[in-house]
Amino acid sequence: DVYTRADAVVLFVDPVGADWAHTDLWASAAGIPGVRVEADPDGVIAHQLGAYTSGQVLVYDAAGKLAFNGGITAARGHEGDNAGRLAISRILEDGPDGGTATSTSVFGCDLREPERAR
Repeated sequence: DVYTRADAVVLFVDPVGADWAHTDLWASAAGIPGVRVEADPDGVIAHQLGAYTSGQVLVYDAAGKLAFNGGITAARGHEGDNAGRLAISRILEDGPDGGTATSTSVFGCDLREPERAR
């Protein structure tokens, strides 16, 4: 199965003093088979990867090249089929298409100014 060959990590940006990491959403993410969940104190890793919005998904190919950058919902709080989910499924099944990263819109909160979201 192609999905078992992918490493999935969900990062929870955890601003200093906010204790956002271990929530019900964390438990939900941790319950997804094959997903590793980690706290990202002060969003250091998210910043290094260029993730600036909650819900932003980054997919890298085996060589470490960005293959997808975007959202996997059609609207804020939406579940179900959407362009991002389809793009990632295609990347996992067929590999990156031509080396150009696919992108979709992301619907979430700005991670660069977490104090505004408290």
